[in-house]
Amino acid sequence: MPAPVTATAAPPSQAGAPADSTPADGPPQEPPPPAPWWARALRAAGVSAICLIIGLLVLTVVYGVTIDQQGGELTDRLIVLFVVDLLVGLAATLAVGPMRRAGVANLLLVAALAVSGMSVAAAAVALARLGERRARLLDGAAIVLAVACSVVSFLLFRWAEGSSSGTLPWEMLLTCAFAAAALLWGRARGTRAALIASLRAQASTARRERDALEREHLALIAQAQAEQRAAIARDMHDSLSHHLSLIAMHAGALEYRRDLPEAQRQEAASIIRRGAQAANTELREVLGALRADGMPLPTAADLVTMLEDARAAGQEVTLVWSDASADGAARADGTAKGGVPFAPEMLDGMSRAGVVTLVRIARELLTNARKHAPGARLDLRLHRAGEQLVLRAANPVPQEAPAAGARLGLVGVRERIVLLGGSLHIEDRAAGRFAVEARLPWRD
Repeated sequence: MPAPVTATAAPPSQAGAPADSTPADGPPQEPPPPAPWWARALRAAGVSAICLIIGLLVLTVVYGVTIDQQGGELTDRLIVLFVVDLLVGLAATLAVGPMRRAGVANLLLVAALAVSGMSVAAAAVALARLGERRARLLDGAAIVLAVACSVVSFLLFRWAEGSSSGTLPWEMLLTCAFAAAALLWGRARGTRAALIASLRAQASTARRERDALEREHLALIAQAQAEQRAAIARDMHDSLSHHLSLIAMHAGALEYRRDLPEAQRQEAASIIRRGAQAANTELREVLGALRADGMPLPTAADLVTMLEDARAAGQEVTLVWSDASADGAARADGTAKGGVPFAPEMLDGMSRAGVVTLVRIARELLTNARKHAPGARLDLRLHRAGEQLVLRAANPVPQEAPAAGARLGLVGVRERIVLLGGSLHIEDRAAGRFAVEARLPWRD
């Protein structure tokens, strides 16, 4: 009997799990596709061929023993019975392969046992197929038919031999055991097939339930996001519209009332300034709430902190602050001709997007140096050249440098710089140094 198949149903995905996640036991397997016609035909031919070989062996043994008992001579009755046995056996063995899906019609192959011992292998296959249906009434009918066929076969042989002796009860008992064994074999196969089909159905149902739960979870998330956006939109409308209406009203008064006293003009300008500041503050709060990660944007102070953290981790990094905007050349001590150094505090006068991009570029350069030139010194130079902020980075390339990656980080850096109207230049590694120059527009 085949070993039973066991499986564990995969639990539905928990809330918040990604939609493409799969259980630890793997995705549910679909039923295998049906075999092509030529494979089915080849299988049927193989079953018929095996049954034919076994049947010929049985026919040879049975009639060889009978001829030996008759002293080497065959009576006419035995010859007729041999021909009938051979013809019926050939028909049964040739039909057993194509009758794979015949169902109850396989009882005809069992009935062939009455006149043909050659059809015993075909009858065994037919009984196994009937057992796969797992119907007690059909199993009982098959056993009764097989036993009845054994009785008929016993009587025919006694008639052909002209003898009344024999062991009919033993033949009936052996036939009953033979039929029961074939039926049990078929029932085990049918039970295994039904179990596999049931497990596949359960896995398919569990997958549909999991997909439904994931769709419901995503729908709830989308609903909550929509409600949150609607609430933010209402808050922006209630707060910003108030400030903007005040700004518009007083700006209009300043535009059309040219006869206003200086005190009233100053008061109106002060109201406009306060309203713009309040609107700007509230807008920043709203945009901060809309950020996916909820983390504040980096500042110029974060650049210094990031370099200090890299040094503390063992990476050799130098940063030179200089200002070449005054005389076109920076001094070695990082001060311009007027003696004013270019310090991190001066970056606060740069646009917010520029500072954020500068920090992102420096972080990517630190990561690249750590990955592709471990232990090498990274030199950074930052200065302002006219209306541009220039960041230069250089580090030696080891002779046995790790393999270069896809440079997706530098691609992202270039996209950030281009969006701001800047440029990025990467020098060749042929000289044994990897150098990068990034230019950002300086916007107040």
